[in-house]
Amino acid sequence: MHAAAVMTGLLLMAGATPALADDLDAQPPTADSGEVLTGVESNEPLQEDLPIQGEVDGPKLSEPASSSGSHCSEGGPFVHITSNVKNTMSVKYSTYVTNNKSYAIDYSFTSQKSGTTTVGASLTLSGEFKVMWLGKIKAEVNANASKSWTSSLNVGTSGKVKAHSTVTGDYGIMKENIKGYTATLNGDCSVTNKKNMTVWAPYREGWEIN
Repeated sequence: MHAAAVMTGLLLMAGATPALADDLDAQPPTADSGEVLTGVESNEPLQEDLPIQGEVDGPKLSEPASSSGSHCSEGGPFVHITSNVKNTMSVKYSTYVTNNKSYAIDYSFTSQKSGTTTVGASLTLSGEFKVMWLGKIKAEVNANASKSWTSSLNVGTSGKVKAHSTVTGDYGIMKENIKGYTATLNGDCSVTNKKNMTVWAPYREGWEIN
């Protein structure tokens, strides 16, 4: 997975940042000038849908065209994307460092836990519909979308933590999110069995630093 080392560099949303070190049982290491803080595992709950700063909802999409001149007799179950909504991160590992010194110190984070994210939806889907959704997302939204993605271990990133401040890092899998529906196209071109849902597919992994 060549994308494993990608660092997004985006800031975490407010409220997703772990509490400061004084509020946690685990204390970050102290360091003299020239040393590197290696981070402490956060004991905050991992988030399945961590907001990604800068993500915006896309426009609503038009309905699929069908008319009396269409070959509706060849219809059957289908899926349709109505809008591309904000992507999120499924966090698999979270860490932080706090610098209590009066000068900046280097830090280094390394992913130490792994996890898997798969194609899914807000409603239960059959295997057939999961395949249909993945193909639809890959063709119309994100060619990198995958059926399943397991995050990597020992992927590192580094930087500087300013004096008297905390840097947090979340490592996980980015989820392409869309809204749409499953339905059945009938021989008379009518559409039945329509079920609205949110659907996601993993497409990348990396660090979110704040």
